[in-house]
Amino acid sequence: ISHFRYLLKNARHEEAHILWKQSVKSLPEYKHIETMSKFAQLEYEHGSPERARTIFDALLDKNSKRLDLLFVYVDKEVKHGQVEVARKLFVTTLNPPSGKKKVKFSDKQMKSLFKKWYKMEDENGDDDSRMAVKVA
Repeated sequence: ISHFRYLLKNARHEEAHILWKQSVKSLPEYKHIETMSKFAQLEYEHGSPERARTIFDALLDKNSKRLDLLFVYVDKEVKHGQVEVARKLFVTTLNPPSGKKKVKFSDKQMKSLFKKWYKMEDENGDDDSRMAVKVA
């Protein structure tokens, strides 16, 4: 991962993506999620935010119950000033578009989801957006 960071910092994106593909092939399956999440975070910081979104979207499609991935994704979007994208992530997690299976979260997961959403709106939103969280 540190080599990937080095390549991205030095604008050697093609080499970084080759490294990423090779690492996913060579690592055991149980390390894929964590590694891809790290790569996506580094893409946000040093590479292409659009590519990072693609990686996070793919991770969330496969692991829809993993709120930790969602929270990292939302934090990166907010950090880069994309609060509206972060709002959409919360809304589509709770109400997925037609064709996608709705995920059933436990009470504890729902509490943390709404808590995170409200905290984001409290820091970056207005009264209407905070009220929308309470209504949801």
